[in-house]
Amino acid sequence: MSLIEKYKLIQAFEPKTTNAAIISNYVTLKNVITAAVVINLAQAVAHSTQISLYQSQDVEGTGAKPLACDVPILVNEDISANDILARQADGVSYTVANTAKNKQVVFYIDPAKLDVNNGFCCLNIRIGASTQATNFASGEFILENKYAGDETLSSVNN
Repeated sequence: MSLIEKYKLIQAFEPKTTNAAIISNYVTLKNVITAAVVINLAQAVAHSTQISLYQSQDVEGTGAKPLACDVPILVNEDISANDILARQADGVSYTVANTAKNKQVVFYIDPAKLDVNNGFCCLNIRIGASTQATNFASGEFILENKYAGDETLSSVNN
């Protein structure tokens, strides 16, 4: 089975400065077994940037609110030193160390952690403003499909 038959890769937001806050599009987790959110930060200036997960009832952001149930978080605070992701305390947000380094943060989300009883099925990422024009971030969603096959349905326009 190929990568695209099992996983849907979606750019959450293109590389951009964290000078202002970043809010990604929402993706639906319908027909998803698990989701991973991967955030890469290039911090030329030290800043303790916060990354948070939000949920909504649809991809337009209806009823948006922070994810309430903690999820696993893995982090590498200096990817130039090694490629090891260290497990952190589970949570719904993570604040990176106040250092000028390149960093990677990964959240693993079971769709059942969303407020499914109240119709929440979509997820997005929010990154706090660093007020540093030389600090950048990029993000991806990696969705594990429930059904094998070449997934052609959009996860951002459902």
